[in-house]
Amino acid sequence: MTGRLQGHVALVTGGAGGIGSAICQRLAEDGAKVVIADLGPGAQTLAQALVAQGHQACAVSLDVSSRASWQAAVAELPQGFEALDIVVNVAGIVRDRSLVKMSDEEWQSVIDVNLKGSWLGCQFGLAAMNGKGWGRIINIASTAIFGTFGQANYSSAKAGVVGLTHTVALEAARHGVLVNAIAPGIVETPILASVPEGIKEKWISRMPLGRPAQPSEIAAVVAFLASNDASYMTGQVLIVDGGATTGDY
Repeated sequence: MTGRLQGHVALVTGGAGGIGSAICQRLAEDGAKVVIADLGPGAQTLAQALVAQGHQACAVSLDVSSRASWQAAVAELPQGFEALDIVVNVAGIVRDRSLVKMSDEEWQSVIDVNLKGSWLGCQFGLAAMNGKGWGRIINIASTAIFGTFGQANYSSAKAGVVGLTHTVALEAARHGVLVNAIAPGIVETPILASVPEGIKEKWISRMPLGRPAQPSEIAAVVAFLASNDASYMTGQVLIVDGGATTGDY
């Protein structure tokens, strides 16, 4: 349904990454003006590509773990992109290590980007949407919320994102802002490509659908939650994992 987000402005953190860039592409195709918030030159490259396709997009530099960076990014939005009413918190990192070997830095950096970054995104997003009577905040969690070996930091952060989503949904409802989360399983991204083949095959063997998700399949769920088709959904966590967490395999 091209154009169903016409008139809306979406900010996507981690927008130049594998999942983030697919979300930016899909929201732009659905008519939204897209702010690609990321560190590094990839955000500007993607913004230029979207504009070349006839979409409206811009790039901003954003360290999601920094309040000052959020303040600067929001203050510097170009004309026509200031009226944010969709925020998608995608930015995340992994620093895998078994529990007894995990350092303070490996723990804290993952918490700061994945959980604090989503918390700040919810704060700034809700502030921008307040008074409009319409808004969408979509947080990207992970099936790591159920626990993953070597990811005590990441699993804890993503479980925190789920709790954050439930709470912000309760607080935002009176403002007409819907807040939901998506918990993807394994997604075909550059991060997955770095996983040893044997481990990857073991993961895929547990999936009833027998394959990882494509980033565009996660983006499609984001587009649904951002649209008026999801007008009676808030505080929900949609698991998009090819059935991997269903039953015993």
